[in-house]
Amino acid sequence: SREAISKLTRDIFGYLPNLGVRSGAAVLKKRQTAVIEARYYPESIDDIARKVSPGYLNEKEQRRQLKLDQLRRRGKGPPKKGSGKRKK
Repeated sequence: SREAISKLTRDIFGYLPNLGVRSGAAVLKKRQTAVIEARYYPESIDDIARKVSPGYLNEKEQRRQLKLDQLRRRGKGPPKKGSGKRKK
């Protein structure tokens, strides 16, 4: 019968029954890109460098440190911990 044939084709080829309901099969069929993205963005060496030399700072951290030092010299830096507006 027609129903038996359609059931067999679903079992053999992995087709989903057409129930008129959204199943998300199109999303699952899409090519997965996670592996490619992981290769595109290589892992940072910062963690390894910090283990080898404890005082390691990357460029961004160095720039931030310099900026904070300049601000502190002008008296515009962040307050020390516990000495904010609400200190009693």
